[in-house]
This record gives sequence, structure tokens and C-alpha cells, in this order.
Amino acid sequence: MKDGTHLILDLKECKNLDNLSNKKFIENLLLDLVKITGMKAITEPSVFYYENKEKEESGITGFVIISDSHISIHTYPFKKSLYLDLFSCRNFDSKEIIKYIKEIFEPEKLTKRIIKR
Repeated sequence: MKDGTHLILDLKECKNLDNLSNKKFIENLLLDLVKITGMKAITEPSVFYYENKEKEESGITGFVIISDSHISIHTYPFKKSLYLDLFSCRNFDSKEIIKYIKEIFEPEKLTKRIIKR
């Protein structure tokens, strides 16, 4: 087993708000990310909508367990934000993932952290 990569993305001021609030879209996105990384999902994606008393804290949380760890996504449509965590015990092309996510959500601000293990 190779070292591994941990990619953390924070997207702010996303222009494509429909994708931030669509459970089915987030489920399909998780499956797409599994394919792009070349890994194998060992569970189906689990995606939930959480409605908070404070509307801006509501959003979607989704995750999928992959053979090498996990991928999780948290969206906050009212804040125009998304947070992604892709953790693997294998290396993957983080630049390809970042490009793909940027194209979909069109954030004005993107913070990335790439941790090589």
C-alpha cells in the first residue's frame, strides 16, 4: 500500500446553488469522485438533508466508504458553501478532483489542503 492523500476543500460563494441543495446530485457526485480517484466504493452513498432551526445552518451531508477510506461532503446552500473531505490510504490526482469540483460549483473562493501521508 502506498502512502496516501488527504484532500480537504472549502468552497465559498458558490454560484451553482441548485447542486448544493440536491440530494440526488450529491449522491451521484460521490459516486463520480470514487470513479475519478480510481477507487472502489464498499458502501452505497448515504446522503441526508438536515434542517436546522437557523435556516443558514441547514444543508446536505453525504458520505461514501471507499476501500481505502472515505469521501464526505457537507453543503450549506444558504451560505453558498461546500466542504469536501477525501481521505485515502492510496495516492490520487487531487488536481483532477479540484478541477472537477470547481467546474460544478463555480466557487468564488476555494481553500485547499493536500496532506501527503
